[in-house]
Amino acid sequence: MRARIPNALSISRIACAIAVLIISGRLTRATYTATVCLLVVAMITDILDGRLARRWRVTSELGYVLDAMGDRAIHLALLLVFLTRYGFHPVLIWLLIFRDIGIYAVRVLSKDWLKKSLQLRWISVFHAICLRIWLALFVLRDGVRVFTGRDSLHTVAFEVIQWTLLCTTIIVSYYGLYRSFGWLIDREHDTLQM
Repeated sequence: MRARIPNALSISRIACAIAVLIISGRLTRATYTATVCLLVVAMITDILDGRLARRWRVTSELGYVLDAMGDRAIHLALLLVFLTRYGFHPVLIWLLIFRDIGIYAVRVLSKDWLKKSLQLRWISVFHAICLRIWLALFVLRDGVRVFTGRDSLHTVAFEVIQWTLLCTTIIVSYYGLYRSFGWLIDREHDTLQM
């Protein structure tokens, strides 16, 4: 029974993401507060799932994938909310989603993706940090809008920070994707030479 708890925590982030999408249609104090509460729950489950799995020695590839799916579900929900609310270009969302599709393709096609992915762990961590800070800035902007009645963070400086974070995470994450596909190309090349 205890072995299922980390995976259940990962899956719970998918439910949180759906709830964020449902309640975030209109920006009010109540929906903002509920969204922030759901994001706090998602952050806590993200911290706990891996720690508990390692402590109880129940880590698995399934758990690794479910953790990533839970993370992506929350990220995607926030991306969609902020895309509709702030109207930034959809190609940015496409780049972030396509990167994740590429990563999953590598996982499917590479027999030892988990072991090899540890070589590029720093890229995944850096990407996650930049993306989460970028998303947190939108949450902050929503909070300022809700509680002051003005969009006072709609400034050039704020947008430069957001664009810098977004461009950095896209460039670094695509470098990681390029390296990951390199493993597949090398394996294919080795197979052809046999």
